[in-house]
Amino acid sequence: MRFKKGARMNPLKAAWRGILRQPSRSLLTAIGVAVGVFSVLLIGTVSSLGAASVRSEIQSLGLTGITLRSEGQPLTEDAAAAAESLPSVEQAAPLLCRTAEISARGNTSSAMVWGVPPEIGRMVSLTLLSGRELDRSDLSAARRVCLLDRSLSEALALKGKVLGSALSLRLDGREENYTIVGIVETGGGLLQSLLGQEIPGFVYLPYTALQLDLGTRSFDRIAVRLKDSADPKRETKLLLRTLDRFFGQEGTTAADGFERYADQLSGVLDAVALLLSLIAGISLLVAGLSVMTVMLSSVRERTREVGIRKSIGASPGAIVAEFLAEALLLSLGGCLMGTTAGFLAGFVGCLLLGRAYSFPVRLFLICLLSSLLTGALFGAYPAKKAAALPPADALRRT
Repeated sequence: MRFKKGARMNPLKAAWRGILRQPSRSLLTAIGVAVGVFSVLLIGTVSSLGAASVRSEIQSLGLTGITLRSEGQPLTEDAAAAAESLPSVEQAAPLLCRTAEISARGNTSSAMVWGVPPEIGRMVSLTLLSGRELDRSDLSAARRVCLLDRSLSEALALKGKVLGSALSLRLDGREENYTIVGIVETGGGLLQSLLGQEIPGFVYLPYTALQLDLGTRSFDRIAVRLKDSADPKRETKLLLRTLDRFFGQEGTTAADGFERYADQLSGVLDAVALLLSLIAGISLLVAGLSVMTVMLSSVRERTREVGIRKSIGASPGAIVAEFLAEALLLSLGGCLMGTTAGFLAGFVGCLLLGRAYSFPVRLFLICLLSSLLTGALFGAYPAKKAAALPPADALRRT
């Protein structure tokens, strides 16, 4: 006798009943899936926050514009003025940069020495903590004054009254003395704290003073800040053509976009995040094996029940649907548990760090699909094995 259509057991109800037969075992299996999902979500959240923080630090350093360098012609103030004449350019600043050994009050450290115009604060994130900024009179008189980054001041262990103190710079074998007129906070403090000596402190001088020390009238580069509405790629080509016309020769200048370096670093961070997520995803594979083990145990325990159901008309498809539904419910339950734990851990962590939390929706969807796929793949074999049991053999088993 076959079941009537209305008497057939709903696969989901049958699966839920099967799960409740061994609640402790089912819970442990779901927890195994939850651990995998939690690991993937947590690593993804940490990686995305890290990438966002590093990118924010890069932008705080002012590394979102374009720098122009010459392949043969000396860069001058007139070249910077030619670049700044373009409508899309907000500011073009000539720059000199050297690595130097500095000392103050008997303490020594290495630093990046920048020869800059007074308007450098519009291109690089500088916050004046004490003293004054560089001004036009410092530039025109080539005064030997400087701004000292706070991190460098701490590295030199300068305490008490820092303003007015002498700072000695060793450049190209020569020692020059400057007076500290201001302490500034440079963007990128997080990078400096993480990378330590890899990112040295900064000293800012009037570029005219640094030119005198180096015995040159040219610059290393011209930093260009574009207006927000400008297209960087198109404007870079226009800037190169403008300077080529200024020098009267093609191919004399080249451009570097800081945004490109930021994108490259973000790409590396994204790749690391993906690799870590894949490593964490191995736990999902292990959880899938545990799902298969539990389902095989369930088939063995319910062999007689399967035989009775098949003998009174249950189709192999109904048996397969029941066991597959049980495997999928275990995986889905574990996924929801892991997602909840991952959300809470990410939210609390961001709250403690003072960061805005953004739930990784794409990563959650990947985890959800992976969990369901894991349940389907590792539940298919036990389900097929249960459906293939001959009713007579199943009824003889205890």
